[in-house]
Amino acid sequence: MSVAEAKQLVPKLHEPDRKGVRDELVLDSGVGDVTLTVRVDAGTVSSIVAIVQGHGARELLTRAWGEPQIARDSLGQPEVTWASERTGWKVKLDCLERNCLVEYMPYKVLTADFFGAHVVPPGDLAKLRIGMKLAEAKALAPGPVAARQGLATEVDGVREFVTIDDRLGTVRSIYLNLPPHAEDLIAEAWGSGADSTEPVGKAVKVWPDPETGWRATLRDALGYSHDLAFENYIPAAQLFGDQPDSLDGLREPVLGKTVDEVKKVYKDEITQQGKDLILTLPPTEWDRFGTRLTLGVAGTKVHEISFSVPWRGHPEARDTLFELFKHKWGEPKEVTDEGKTTLVFRDDDPHVEVREDTEHGAWQIEIK
Repeated sequence: MSVAEAKQLVPKLHEPDRKGVRDELVLDSGVGDVTLTVRVDAGTVSSIVAIVQGHGARELLTRAWGEPQIARDSLGQPEVTWASERTGWKVKLDCLERNCLVEYMPYKVLTADFFGAHVVPPGDLAKLRIGMKLAEAKALAPGPVAARQGLATEVDGVREFVTIDDRLGTVRSIYLNLPPHAEDLIAEAWGSGADSTEPVGKAVKVWPDPETGWRATLRDALGYSHDLAFENYIPAAQLFGDQPDSLDGLREPVLGKTVDEVKKVYKDEITQQGKDLILTLPPTEWDRFGTRLTLGVAGTKVHEISFSVPWRGHPEARDTLFELFKHKWGEPKEVTDEGKTTLVFRDDDPHVEVREDTEHGAWQIEIK
């Protein structure tokens, strides 16, 4: 919650007499050796901590709540906790040289139900999209967007992260940090997922969901934890569609339109490159990066669309895409010029040519 909401609920929260290294509010505990603090990250409550002088907190808490659970955190370090599903709170005890930190966290057991039947980010994260402007993202999901160090959720071991491209002022990534046992729960909710390899050679699991337009990627993270990253994507079949004279992935046609008309419709997805325009759509199911359509401009109007659809990381997708092209445009005519083969799928307006880029593992498409 925001600091304003916290102060409204607990009016006696106030600034400390002496500001420390982190932003925080304090609350008088009524006990001389206990300090109550609310730690703040970018205007959002990030944690609630009681600082107990000395090392007697464990004995006191054990007397009140029983023996703690002794486990290891994501880094393999010992962790002392008490948790109650009845109250919905979990307490973590960390004793330092001079005192003990008692951190209070909302507590709900992580189950497969948390992930739901379809691939969608939880809560307000589902309102975001990769590439969204920061101002819009803050209005839709103020908590996780503002908390640069992540935001703890009420579900045990789950932390939300939204990273920002500071240069562009846009959402760069949306992900959850999860405990080790989460992989089995995700498989229970969404199925086993597809094995894939990232460009750096790292093995990951991927769950694409064409119904929601979200794709989730599970990768190893710090220590024993996992990161579950969410990104918007558009299945290639939806990008191309069935109509031979249009691309279904475009909200509005661009061929023959003026530059101003295209910029008005696609203002957040368009960048200028010389006199041409670059229209960035979500990636296909076989790519991690956005599909970049280069809109060739002659005079003031768009006369050509050129883009590539990669399949290198998924060799089986090469033939899948080729069949998709034939379904949309029919059998191609091969034209060879200087040893390079071009597949002419359509002579009509618009004219469609496809070339295979074997070096980069992609199909190059030109529509004009």
